[in-house]
Amino acid sequence: MKPYIKVLIAAVIIGVLIAVFFYKDIKNEVIAITNNDSEISLFQVGVFKVYDNALNFSESFENSFIYEDNGLYRVIIGAAYHNEAKIKLEEYFTSQNITYYIKEIKMSDSFIEEITNFELILIKTESSEVINSLNKSIMDALKSVLSQ
Repeated sequence: MKPYIKVLIAAVIIGVLIAVFFYKDIKNEVIAITNNDSEISLFQVGVFKVYDNALNFSESFENSFIYEDNGLYRVIIGAAYHNEAKIKLEEYFTSQNITYYIKEIKMSDSFIEEITNFELILIKTESSEVINSLNKSIMDALKSVLSQ
């Protein structure tokens, strides 16, 4: 076999190995970049197997929302994306003597953009009435997305 053919075959093999290595690395980065979902915090006050039980329980909370998740009905009273908004809602619900559980779920970036203006005001206010009103607006947006 002529020496230049050996060099050519070796170069092709090395080229293929390098291409495979870079393809795997780039593929992982592309998947990470195209993932347009972020986690939000839901303030959950109850989980029920029967919808009517969830409905009866949710009537105790002004801005509650029920959504079905893997056969369970979750009663949600608030949602936040930014940590400062989450802290503000934690303080608000604690001051109302409401026991809750924080559940993280993935939501689209478009939903997060939709609630960001509400959260910016929420972070700056100290008024319970304003917090309640802003939380209602966020919950309305959440209902429209999760009800689809």
